[in-house]
Amino acid sequence: MDYDADIPLSPLGGPEAWTRSVVEADPGVVTILPAECVDDLLDALRGLRAAGRSIDTVTPEDFAFPRLGPWLARYVGVPLAQGRGFGVIRGAPLDRCSDEEAGMLFWGMGTHMGQPVSQNALGHRLGHVYDQGLDYETLNVRGYQTSHKLNYHTDSSDLVGLMCLRKALRGGLSAVAGAHAIFNTLLAESPQHLPLLFRGFEYDRRGEAAPFQAEISVRRPVFAVRDGCLSVGYVRQPIKTARVKLGVPLTPQELAALDAFDAAASRTENTFAMMLEPGDIQFCNNHLVLHSRTEYEDSPEPGRERHMLRLWLKVDGIRPLDDAQIDLDGATGWSRREGILARGTTMRDGRLVPLANEAVS
Repeated sequence: MDYDADIPLSPLGGPEAWTRSVVEADPGVVTILPAECVDDLLDALRGLRAAGRSIDTVTPEDFAFPRLGPWLARYVGVPLAQGRGFGVIRGAPLDRCSDEEAGMLFWGMGTHMGQPVSQNALGHRLGHVYDQGLDYETLNVRGYQTSHKLNYHTDSSDLVGLMCLRKALRGGLSAVAGAHAIFNTLLAESPQHLPLLFRGFEYDRRGEAAPFQAEISVRRPVFAVRDGCLSVGYVRQPIKTARVKLGVPLTPQELAALDAFDAAASRTENTFAMMLEPGDIQFCNNHLVLHSRTEYEDSPEPGRERHMLRLWLKVDGIRPLDDAQIDLDGATGWSRREGILARGTTMRDGRLVPLANEAVS
């Protein structure tokens, strides 16, 4: 295959290359929110109520978090940026707030961890993950709108957070898979697929393209190495539908490479599963960890349906990325290249404006 990539030739080690047995023995996978941090959340909640805030009007200044803020900053450092790349924070006081108030507190936590970015073309600050009765096999339907099983994938942000408001009647188990363990499996058992995975695939934005974005992305690698650090980015369904829209079927070799990746990601020893309980918040580093969900069935009782809140965060410097991995952060238009946007635009004073006589990256 005519493709030159910096593909590691030896198995990867260190805490990023975790396996199930390592994680199962780690008591820090679930961290209980300290009492003083819960107090910060409740103080902020009282301020939000007094100011009549909504999710559309809150600002970072509404969340001082004198104790929770530093705690979250440390959490971003370890385990999210350095270490296994995921974890669960337990103990958010959902019994003392409404769903909307929980969302505001969740968003406020995010402002102490990174820059919250939009998750769709409508510019929503928070994603609502619940079954809207849609079929994931339909073009332009996204997985969070369905109750389908979601295979292992990453999201279009540096960090993704999921806050559980309510869990399903049956199913809806969350699981993560380590990118380094997946790479090690492929290197040992089917290294012939690695060049295609390092070359990458086009992605369908599934109806969520912003005005300055193409409906189909440029080719992006599944694996890439920068400064000796291997990172991942992968969602199979948009790869599949991109080729449908382009009218260019995946080749047998490409299908085999994607199948091999999915099989390695689903290996028991490369994964860790958990049921998120109400008040649990799971964070994943999208460059180190893929996440999935089993199919679920909702309670027939109105108001008891499975409902997760999703937060996407941009965290500068969290991981060195190859240029080919850099893509726009959702509908905000931000590229991870400082201040540069697609198709001749940039952000100034919080607004999207044209570049004047400047090179567009």
